[in-house]
Amino acid sequence: MSAEIPLELGHVAARLHGDFDSRLPAGKGQTAEEREKNLLTRALAAFAVHRLAGATLDEAAASIVDGGGDFGLDAIHFSPAAATLWLVQSKFDGSGRGEPALGDVSKFCGGINALLRAQFTPFANNAGIMGRQADIQGFLRTAGLQVRGILVYSGLAIVSADRRHLFDGLQSTFSQDSDYLKLTPYNLTSVHDWVTGADMAPGVERLELLIEKPGWVTTPFETIYGCIPLAVLTALWQAHGSRIIAANLRGYKGSTEVNEDIQKTISQEPHYFFYLNNGLTAYCERLEVENVDRANTERKRITVYGFSIVNGAQTLGSVAGHAARHDGTTPAGYAFIKIISLRGCDDDRALATRITQSTNFQNHVTARDFVALEEEQAAIAAGLAPSGITYHYKDADETPAPDSTNFTLEEATTALACLDQQPSCDLLSRIVAQRKALWSFDAVYPDTEVHRSRYARLFKACRSARSIWRGVQVRRVVKAALQTTEIGVRKEFFENGRWLVLNLVFLRLHPQNGEALALTDPETSQLTRVAQEYAEALWASCQTLGLVTAKAGGGWESTRHFRSVFSDAADCRRLRGATIASLDKPSPATTQNQAPPTTAHPADSGQASGHVA
Repeated sequence: MSAEIPLELGHVAARLHGDFDSRLPAGKGQTAEEREKNLLTRALAAFAVHRLAGATLDEAAASIVDGGGDFGLDAIHFSPAAATLWLVQSKFDGSGRGEPALGDVSKFCGGINALLRAQFTPFANNAGIMGRQADIQGFLRTAGLQVRGILVYSGLAIVSADRRHLFDGLQSTFSQDSDYLKLTPYNLTSVHDWVTGADMAPGVERLELLIEKPGWVTTPFETIYGCIPLAVLTALWQAHGSRIIAANLRGYKGSTEVNEDIQKTISQEPHYFFYLNNGLTAYCERLEVENVDRANTERKRITVYGFSIVNGAQTLGSVAGHAARHDGTTPAGYAFIKIISLRGCDDDRALATRITQSTNFQNHVTARDFVALEEEQAAIAAGLAPSGITYHYKDADETPAPDSTNFTLEEATTALACLDQQPSCDLLSRIVAQRKALWSFDAVYPDTEVHRSRYARLFKACRSARSIWRGVQVRRVVKAALQTTEIGVRKEFFENGRWLVLNLVFLRLHPQNGEALALTDPETSQLTRVAQEYAEALWASCQTLGLVTAKAGGGWESTRHFRSVFSDAADCRRLRGATIASLDKPSPATTQNQAPPTTAHPADSGQASGHVA
């Protein structure tokens, strides 16, 4: 069976068509497929120029030189302000897999080599390049010129060592100890980040702030701290909303006991707010102090770039909420704020994470909150957003109820715990026993395991956003199928055993692997029927193993509460093995020529060790 086409590819193609259909000529080729591929290849080169060089869409389209005799160069663009020459090769592959051929990369390197030596003979048959010969020669004489070679393609694969070896050799030839020439590959993941904006740091791009009674630390990381009026915080929230706290562990949680106390202080004792509140911590990519305020100890006007509040979301939201409930009345008083610049840090992301984590320990923070900082959570959200699906992985007041376009971290976590086919049933049993443990980063699995924590096991990098969303939908269908009006022991069974039923559905049907983003009606009908069938087979296994018996006067009684049964990994393992055996057992009507509909993996007998695919 062929590999599924990555969901990201459709998002990228749609963006390329939207930006460049009216700006680039139609693709050439004998078939519609060839014309589409050629158009998207040129559009991909233009899109790279647009995002990396900061060119307008029209400028990016004008950079295309793709055609006969281009010697591997698809786009050439010069950025005067940055004194940078951009040379691009692009490859659009409709499968979303693989990488550019070695021969194509070699040709690209040869084209760069010739161009940087001002040798135009190899391009004699390319009107686009030859028509710009004088301009290119002028670019090459620019003082302080930097050249950036870009290989952009629509496959998920990482560029192989042999291609990188070509890059290294060419860079060594021209750059020596400088950064004159750099060559960088960008695959489908990178391009999709350009489409969704996931490559942009969270927060607000640029802000001007006035800090009163300021302090100023210049080393090792420049930091400004002091007082900021509550009125300014209100204006920041009104202008930028949740984007200004995008890097925080949590969003604004609305009406909570802590937030009610904050608003009470604002209303009744605004001039005490500075003393009674922890204040806010923010970081930015860099900050600039107005020169005339450098010696001013009363106030400093600053400009911050890439600004994000990482501790104080509840304070900020409460201040803004107070204004909203009082007809926009600006609250009086001040809050303390500390703004840390990450400029000059060897690993700004690591420092930003440490700041976010450490400054939030003073509040009640759970493992679920720290999960929101993990890169794969943002990647899942970015992968689905262009399709109109919103993944709410942060705890926030504005999170809507789950529906056909929204799902939560809790839903994803339980779906993935059932999707993972561990022989030990550790993840599966944790749903009932201690669900929060699924977000643990502690190493609980042996050194031989690739993923040693439960969190890492659940949110593997290989899980696509599409399969996770489909898995969540399957979870919802199975849960709905097992809703029951029964009471007593049978009710306990359905409430606690549904996760093992979902585990069996994933194991035997693999519904998470479908091509469509949304479950179809036939899929939903089949899943509903199968879930009910598997539930009754699991109930029968409970009887066989003596966990439940029929009472003489009618009804049922259990030897143990079903919560304790399904929270025990060993019991889950025994029940899963028994249920699979019963489901695979041919019925009396089955002929010898009929095979069972699905074959269980050997590990699901509970005897094998290692991972189950």
